[in-house]
Amino acid sequence: MNQCQLLGRLVRDPELRYTQQGTPVCSFTLAVDRRFNRDKTDYIRVIAWRNTAEFCANYFQKGSRIALVGSIQTRTWEDDSGKKHREVEVIADSVYFAESKRDNQLESPVEDAIASGDFIPVDMDEDCPF
Repeated sequence: MNQCQLLGRLVRDPELRYTQQGTPVCSFTLAVDRRFNRDKTDYIRVIAWRNTAEFCANYFQKGSRIALVGSIQTRTWEDDSGKKHREVEVIADSVYFAESKRDNQLESPVEDAIASGDFIPVDMDEDCPF
């Protein structure tokens, strides 16, 4: 069985293209932290097709945290000079938001209130109704 699950952040904005037949294809690179060694990050090339491709291009951008389910595929090709190349990539079957819209914002409403001086800390030692 060839199935993988990934959770990571986009390294750059997804790139949407169309085949000569008009089929949408989107490619992007996902930065994924290793499970037991979070100091190491793997950069994985991902390809999405058709509706999934358009979804990725429309709703994700550099830095977006996403989860996906897909399969691993290897491609080989020969360049003009005759040198053989091999690439491993993930073909995305399903792609999901992995953070809330609020988490994706730079500052939360509480941080905004603190920064603007509108937030008044409460001393819990005084009479407090809760």
